[in-house]
Order: sequence, then structure tokens, then C-alpha cells
Amino acid sequence: MRKVIKEDIIAVLKKAVAILNSAEAPVQDLSELSNHVIHDASIFQDEDSVSIAVLIYALSNVAEYCHEKNISYQPLIKNVEKAHDKLEKNDITNYRKTIKLLFRQIKDIDKKLKVYVKEVIDRARIKKGSKLHQHGISIAKASELLGLTQWELQDYVGKQKYFDIREIPAKKRLKTAREMFK
Repeated sequence: MRKVIKEDIIAVLKKAVAILNSAEAPVQDLSELSNHVIHDASIFQDEDSVSIAVLIYALSNVAEYCHEKNISYQPLIKNVEKAHDKLEKNDITNYRKTIKLLFRQIKDIDKKLKVYVKEVIDRARIKKGSKLHQHGISIAKASELLGLTQWELQDYVGKQKYFDIREIPAKKRLKTAREMFK
């Protein structure tokens, strides 16, 4: 694992713990944190950044559900802290094992939550794949990094609006088009 990625993931895990320990529902802050990590994934195209981005996004959704249903997600926080500690000590193997454990733990929080969590993790992968694509990574590479089919990702990407053409006045767009096709 590259040093810059490792340092960024350590910082992200530390922030995630702080957010999860806050009294408020941590959904928005965790989603923003996930988007921050996806930037590294788009640059370095490494599995560690991608898995952390998906994990943080899934945690935001699970935390929201747990907050609404008054279910404790304290065991998750402990394992996020454990992953942070393992990575800080440069124990990459046990760090990755802890991340896998966190994904399993998210699925096992509540039996009723299983279907919801699987859906959340699948949606997280697709959304993060879309973000990677936004950063210039091909659909094929983003799908490969996230363990998706290209069809799953393409279906989602095709429905997204990455920019809003209304931001540029119609007259200016027309002028630009005319200049391009003189």
C-alpha cells in the first residue's frame, strides 16, 4: 500500500470514528468522507481506497438505520478503531482482515437488516463506481475495482447528470457551437 494512501485512510478512519461517536445522525458527514476517499481511488486505482469508500458509505446508511431504530452500532465503531490501529502499526494483513470483518459485521447487525445492508453495499459500490468514472476512470476499470459487472455500472452512470447544461446560458452554448463548427 502506498504511503500517501495509507496516511489518507488512517485520517479517514479517525474521522469516521469521531463522526460515528457524535450524538447526531452521522449520514451526511460519512457520505462526504466516502467521497473524499474515492478521489484517491480514482488517482491510484487501488482496492484499499475503494473498499474504504464503500465501507464508509455503507456505514453511513447503516448508522442512519440504527439511529432510527435505536440499535447500537458500537461494535462497528470498535472495529473501525481496530482497523485504524492496525494500519497505523503497518499491519496491512490484519488491517484488511478487519475491513472484511466490518463488512460481515454490517451484514449481521440485525437479521432484518441483512437484505437492506446487501442492497446498501451494492448501491455503495455502484455509486462509488460512478464517482470513479466521473474522475476519468473507464467503466471497465471502475467495474473491475469494485467487483461489479459493466452492465450494472453503465446502467447507473447512464442515468446520472454530471453537469447541468442550464448553468451555461443558451446563447453562450450556441455561440460556442457555432465557433466550433465554422
